[in-house]
Amino acid sequence: MTVKKPHNFPDILTGAILALAAAPALPQAVVGSTASVSVNSGPHAGTYKFAPTSPCVITAFGDKPLGISVVLSSENSSLSIDMPNIDEKHANELQVVLVVADKRAGASMKGTASTTYEIDTRPDAVLEPFQKAERANKGITGTAKTTLMTQGGSTLLSFTGATATGVKLEGEVTCRRM
Repeated sequence: MTVKKPHNFPDILTGAILALAAAPALPQAVVGSTASVSVNSGPHAGTYKFAPTSPCVITAFGDKPLGISVVLSSENSSLSIDMPNIDEKHANELQVVLVVADKRAGASMKGTASTTYEIDTRPDAVLEPFQKAERANKGITGTAKTTLMTQGGSTLLSFTGATATGVKLEGEVTCRRM
């Protein structure tokens, strides 16, 4: 590679530019979280996968314990998971919301509707006021069991459960600490 430099361009800068140009591209780190959710019955039965495009938050706000919060989307679905407390005593207290687009063949985007599958086993005591308002008059919906594993800088949350209408959901999300 030949580089022409202006006569007042320092040799050290020319060397640095050549070194950068010759260096191999560094692999990009995966930023974000991955998830998949399976709907085991009904018109949307199947597995919905989410690529690592959004970070998963593992944090404690104020005097609260560590919790997980993530919102992911794909071309035909979106997933929201909220687990206010990631300890064994509260392991089955979470909210999973999967929204699946209902696309009819040949329909325009104006003809697109969606179906929401929700499990919410969080007790009112752990909810913020806006969360209580969001789920007003619904209360706890569905059932869930979770497994939580932490390894290195990642936490894996897997869950099985059923919505209030009996639709079984199984899934997992890998949260990478940011």
